[in-house]
Amino acid sequence: MKLALFGRTRGRGAKVQEWPDAHFMLSHKKRVPVAVVVVKSRLLDVRRSLETTPEENLLMAYETIACLHDNGLEVIVDLEHAMDANCGRRENGNRCDTDFNKRSLDYFHQMTAQCVDQKASRIVICDTTGGASPEEVTQVIGDLTRTYPDARFGFHGHTDRGLGVANTRAAILAGAIQVQGTLLGTGERCGNVNLTSVIGGMQLRGEAEFVTPESLTGLTRLAHSACAAFSLEVPHGSPIVGTGAFGTWAGMHGSSERKNPGAYLWCDPAKVGANPVIGVSGQSGKANIILLSKALGVPLDPTQAQTFMDANLSMIEGGGFTASEVSFKLACMKVLATLRNRFSVKSWRVLDESDETRNRYVQASMLLSIGDSTVATTRAEGAGPVDALTKAMRHELEKWYPSIAEMHLGTFSVTALDVSAHDTAAHVRVTVSFNADGHEPWTTAGVSSDLNQAALMAIVDGFHFWLLQSLD
Repeated sequence: MKLALFGRTRGRGAKVQEWPDAHFMLSHKKRVPVAVVVVKSRLLDVRRSLETTPEENLLMAYETIACLHDNGLEVIVDLEHAMDANCGRRENGNRCDTDFNKRSLDYFHQMTAQCVDQKASRIVICDTTGGASPEEVTQVIGDLTRTYPDARFGFHGHTDRGLGVANTRAAILAGAIQVQGTLLGTGERCGNVNLTSVIGGMQLRGEAEFVTPESLTGLTRLAHSACAAFSLEVPHGSPIVGTGAFGTWAGMHGSSERKNPGAYLWCDPAKVGANPVIGVSGQSGKANIILLSKALGVPLDPTQAQTFMDANLSMIEGGGFTASEVSFKLACMKVLATLRNRFSVKSWRVLDESDETRNRYVQASMLLSIGDSTVATTRAEGAGPVDALTKAMRHELEKWYPSIAEMHLGTFSVTALDVSAHDTAAHVRVTVSFNADGHEPWTTAGVSSDLNQAALMAIVDGFHFWLLQSLD
């Protein structure tokens, strides 16, 4: 693996050595040995964006590449708007007239031939607008690899038409040896190509090998860790790495999956470090509840599954158990009467006041039942309701269960449900994450028409789960 720096060719009339992008690349060449140079390859952009002549643009590219090569850098050239140049498209994807299309294509090949002669490490064909199709990509990459057999071509795609992954796959199958994209497809407009989808989708089908099979098992963990670093979550429906990628929420599917594991999966999730997910929602029915409870080691029979559904309707309908298997497991244990009665919340109240200067005061108070015979009152102030409720509960429970001091509140998120149907009476789903040194983080969820009630449900589950882990 190598790091690379992106930059532009020198500007019109400028000297390469004085050009900021080239200077930056050269000053960091010991740490970053690869330079990626963006070159205008469509005649339209040379004239209107760069406001220069085709000849000057060729010279700008030539001198920039030569300077970087002379200073020992590996050079990759990104030919911007290359797909549009090859397919005769101009602004807004409109077609060029026949004469301009020919001149633009001739100019593209002139620029490509120059990069080949300069022995660029890779010549990357960019679908800058994301408007290309797999058929077009196959044609362009195939023609280029035949015309310039000694060159090595790459592809840079976008997802504006929803075809970024398909286009990238087409480029690889047509002879591209490098593709550019981003983790989970983040990027301008609709995003760059989603590399997690490309890598997982193609390698699991034997169409290409990007990493070792051992490294591929870290793909899911990498995606989730990258999102967590920015306090984001991987979108539920993201192919390969999303929480729904290998899940089934339909009751009919769940029933079949129970009889024939893998029947609704296109590959083995373990190969990308994932696990099959049995979702419990308003559409899943008892089959999924039975299947998931068995998978989590708290098996319910059909009668118990019905009891579970009756007792947890809001959580099921609101996706609470989809958001947290921990809360699902605890709910199963309550039905089975195997969850020890270490504490419960008898009553609670949150005081949340703000004044015109935006000063805020939040206090939570609650009446706790601890074990079978003790009742205690506790209260605490916090930065918000979730913080205050957590602190109040911790303040009293730490006296009885010292291991609670080891667990910490992480992040929480709030999702509004069925707003259009119920307006201000909409339910909300709150998910809360917890962590403790030496333990995997865990997430719990609560669903209610009251935000604080949903938060408290998740917090109580978080404490119960920790006590289950640390004491049992």
